[in-house]
Amino acid sequence: MISTMKKFFIFLLMVLFLVEPVLAEEISTSTVNLEASTSTKSNTEAITTTRELILEPNIRVGLFKTKEKLRFQSDFNYQIINDDGQVNILPQGEVAEMNYNNGIYQLKSDSLDLESDKFWRLEPFDRESTFSLPDCKRTYTGRKKFYCDYRGTLEFRYSPKSKMPYIINELPLDDYIKGIAETDNNSTEGYIKAVLVAARSYAYFNISKDPPTEKRMFDVYATTQDQLYLGYTSEKLMPRVAQFATDTYGEMVTYNSKPVVTPYFSRSNGFTKDWKNSKGINDRPWLKKAECIYDKGKRQYGHGIGMSTHDALMRATKDDWGYIQLLQHYYTDTQVEKIY
Repeated sequence: MISTMKKFFIFLLMVLFLVEPVLAEEISTSTVNLEASTSTKSNTEAITTTRELILEPNIRVGLFKTKEKLRFQSDFNYQIINDDGQVNILPQGEVAEMNYNNGIYQLKSDSLDLESDKFWRLEPFDRESTFSLPDCKRTYTGRKKFYCDYRGTLEFRYSPKSKMPYIINELPLDDYIKGIAETDNNSTEGYIKAVLVAARSYAYFNISKDPPTEKRMFDVYATTQDQLYLGYTSEKLMPRVAQFATDTYGEMVTYNSKPVVTPYFSRSNGFTKDWKNSKGINDRPWLKKAECIYDKGKRQYGHGIGMSTHDALMRATKDDWGYIQLLQHYYTDTQVEKIY
């Protein structure tokens, strides 16, 4: 006869080995859900939604205007296109010189001699192409460097408003974000990512859905009039910034699941300001007064709406705030979501 102890042991083995798969799946699912919940609470990653991702848009950036001839050079082949239907190839390494005079656009190189009453677009064959403007003297206060290398397309186009040609850089939005110079390369990761996501949201809000016209030739200025953009030169000088742009690819600040404009500024006097439109109404409810503990006792520097970059830097550095926690503090009731 089998003893009572042996019967109990056999029963226990049967229970252990005959657990129904459904129960095991429920246990596994519960674990995954718990991990997902923990990840959400950690506030370090953009939320994943069921939204349909859009294609990454291009942005048009007004670099500068000039009355002088403009020289263009690239280590890549570029195609030269205008509205007359002309298409020419500028070989890699060859310098093209562009000029505008009395309504006529001229472009000359060792292999080309072109004239047209239509503006020129110099377009790359692939996304990794970059170009240089050899005579460019674009600088920024406090930085001993010329910022004259860029990604994407260059457009040489006369501006009736400025009464001289404007140099326009058109490129994919995240290539633009890599060249944003609103932060430095050595700041805390959370702070840099917060600035870049805010910059991407701001830029996306300003991208026009209409074709460029003589009155609206580009979406943003390359200066602090919009956002400081210093292009591929900046990207090479600040590799951590470029990497964090890649890490947050396509992420934007949303309110009620829609990407929103996200202004930011240098420093508050202890609190940011409520947004008010021309009628004194806050029609952007995510832009509300927020406390900036590290700005208290300071003088406000900037418009005061949205994110105080000084307070954000201090919170990220001293309090170890992540980029989503920072963004949700300054932009009320928002999420950070992947849009493309």
